[in-house]
Amino acid sequence: MRSLTNFAPSTFEERGAAVAFTTPVLAQTRVRKDSRDQLEVLVPNLSEGRGVYVVPWKSLPLAFPMTVHDRMLHDLIARADGCSPDNIRKAVLEAARCGLAGADAVTAAEAALRDDDEQRLLINYQLIVEALKAVGLESTDILRAGLGSDEGQRLTRDLMTRAAQRLSLEPTELYGRIAELAVLMEPIGLASSPRPARLRRLMRDLLGFRDSMTDWATDNVSEAAPIGVFCAEVAEHTVNHARNVMGQLDQAMAAFEMLLRQWETKRPQIRKAASRLSWLLDGWEYLILLWGDAVAQDRHTQDMAVHDIFRVIPLLPKDEGRNDQAMLADKLTTSQRRSVRAYVDWRSGQLDVDLVMRIETIKGKAA
Repeated sequence: MRSLTNFAPSTFEERGAAVAFTTPVLAQTRVRKDSRDQLEVLVPNLSEGRGVYVVPWKSLPLAFPMTVHDRMLHDLIARADGCSPDNIRKAVLEAARCGLAGADAVTAAEAALRDDDEQRLLINYQLIVEALKAVGLESTDILRAGLGSDEGQRLTRDLMTRAAQRLSLEPTELYGRIAELAVLMEPIGLASSPRPARLRRLMRDLLGFRDSMTDWATDNVSEAAPIGVFCAEVAEHTVNHARNVMGQLDQAMAAFEMLLRQWETKRPQIRKAASRLSWLLDGWEYLILLWGDAVAQDRHTQDMAVHDIFRVIPLLPKDEGRNDQAMLADKLTTSQRRSVRAYVDWRSGQLDVDLVMRIETIKGKAA
């Protein structure tokens, strides 16, 4: 089979969204839609072979022995409206809350959902403040009264009505634009926020992953070191692209009055940038946690973790990093020869229970 370089996707949709399965051979495999709008899953390096196997979604439970949690997650994704990273995350959190991946996964899922709720309130409040600030109105009285109080809500309505007049909008239109923007920016948050939102935290953690993997590969003399260098470089290129997209969103939010006035024109741009950022960082949370867990263990465990990471590392699509791909191609081809190992005995079909437990432990730390 051709090297993995030849299988680099052209778009994010072709790459698919990572799924947090607990079955080892399926862990972090990706789901996408085929030409007939049907779901299919991409399984890399099956039975120590090179390349990617494409399996129809409905056939997955027949092709692989799956944990009970994964069967439930499989059904939830099949019933979802789409297969974007946000769609998959919702299904993953719903499955985790059922307890089939362990108590830690339940705790992590509930914490993630609470964080989502808190971010939703925070971003709504911040956008209201930004709207008032954009037209020269003060919001300190709202903060003093409390946004959730009756007095705070009355003050908010009065000030937002005045803000709408200054923007030559109907109050309902201004509220609608802010509500739409809040939904798009909820996982990203504002640069000025006292509490970074989920994707900003993930980008920060990815920088830490890059630095840690670079240091480890520099000090390591095993054959896994070149693979670690490659993983760090993929993280670096991903961070660079994510930083650019984040910068575009921050610039748009900085010119908030213009954004509100030109919302019909700006909406598609904000939606596209927010979606692109989600796709760029998709699949990295699990790998960051996997590496963070391995760093504290022995060198053999670290070597195996690097192989695990490389097996499902989120390569930038060709449309995103066409120039980067050529520079990384030689390292990728070399590393691929050393990278694969089996997670299940494909002749007997028995799962590696220890690996399932390791994946569930990491899943318990993920949001």
